[in-house]
Amino acid sequence: MITIGVMTGNSLDGVDAVVTDFSDNGNIRDIDAISIPYPPKLRQNMLELRHIVTDLHSDMTKVNKLPLFKTTLAAYTDLVALTVEQLIEKSGVDKSKISAVGLHGQSCGEHNPPSLAQGAEPFTTQIFDAPSLAKKIGLPVIYDFRSDDIFNGGEAAPLAPMHNLHLSYTLAKQGMFPICFINGGNTANIAVITSGDTLHKKILGFDCGPFNHYADFLAHAFFDKDFDENGKLALEGHINSMLLNDLYNEAALTANGDVYFDILPPKSSGPHLYRMEERLKNYPLAEVDILRTVEYFAAYTVFLSLRFIPEHLDFPRYFLMFGGGWKNPLIYRDFISLLTGRGFVLPQHTQFAERIRHRLRGEKFYASLTDDYSISGQYMEARIMADMARCFLLKKKFTAPEITGCRKASVCGIICLPNENTRRKGRGFVYSRAAKGWSKLKK
Repeated sequence: MITIGVMTGNSLDGVDAVVTDFSDNGNIRDIDAISIPYPPKLRQNMLELRHIVTDLHSDMTKVNKLPLFKTTLAAYTDLVALTVEQLIEKSGVDKSKISAVGLHGQSCGEHNPPSLAQGAEPFTTQIFDAPSLAKKIGLPVIYDFRSDDIFNGGEAAPLAPMHNLHLSYTLAKQGMFPICFINGGNTANIAVITSGDTLHKKILGFDCGPFNHYADFLAHAFFDKDFDENGKLALEGHINSMLLNDLYNEAALTANGDVYFDILPPKSSGPHLYRMEERLKNYPLAEVDILRTVEYFAAYTVFLSLRFIPEHLDFPRYFLMFGGGWKNPLIYRDFISLLTGRGFVLPQHTQFAERIRHRLRGEKFYASLTDDYSISGQYMEARIMADMARCFLLKKKFTAPEITGCRKASVCGIICLPNENTRRKGRGFVYSRAAKGWSKLKK
């Protein structure tokens, strides 16, 4: 089955799209991919819309009535349609052979899963216009993937683990098992595919916390750069233990003030939890030292997240990284240093670090980018959407209790066909079905 996946992330830098062939024998092969940057005006409007959504406490019924929402969503849909059409032309794939397009949509407000809702209504916020997109490109569009998991009591994140499991089938044939996939995007998440005493394959996954978020912010605030390319900006900086400690205690906090990194999985995070920008910008250290410490912190929190892998499961021996953050050699080396016992650890985390290293038992481990195994890291998140579209069509479940904490595994998404009367059929949504207030609407 051939599907297209489309992803636009929190960084608002552009549209990533990939056309992927999922063969019946489990092989997954990207045929082609493309990225088109956000026009400056659309990016500015999306940023402004985010602020409005926040000010309106994620009440999308009010946001939906704003002229800015309608014009921004229309421009976004046009850009996605252009990206898909250019990808099809570039790839040379016969359009009739493409089963569907998987569209994540643009996250535009709070992601408030059960772990953060503290007993109140959980919700998630993405925007999309699938009916218009389906009409423009002449293909079925499958979208709103996160809502079904929220309905089933899950975190609706991360979405990567199930796709990582599908990728692991081919890798396992090459002897790569147990394996840990690590996404280093704005937020980091891990997916562990392993087994235990029963030898049955197990999967677990969760968000680790901010990864590129603060580094990108500081690169722009201090050096007027979008990001720290190849770690060049932080290269002359030094890791500061006091700032590292403050980052751990303040960089990601729940509404109740709980430190995100100490919360047991399943859990999910996002920019709405990351509230330390202004303090970092004015922290009493040299700018390069602040940036260097923030980049070390990215590797540090991923490393400490490994402590949540249950003892009855085999510890990973293969670590495969993807996402833009891992292209920074400083962060990559920091993670390896922590695994091998050479990286600095705060005193309160010494026991955690020793336990992680003990579970490695001194055996050789392997860490590399997914690209080294012909798996594009740049288009991983877009390919997840392609995989979710495929699984929707095949009625395969894409979430699991051990990943998102849902009560039961879910087939995720809804579909819009070209020229379908989606409003009559109740599928013409322009924001998440599980947006704030969904529980009242479902009664």
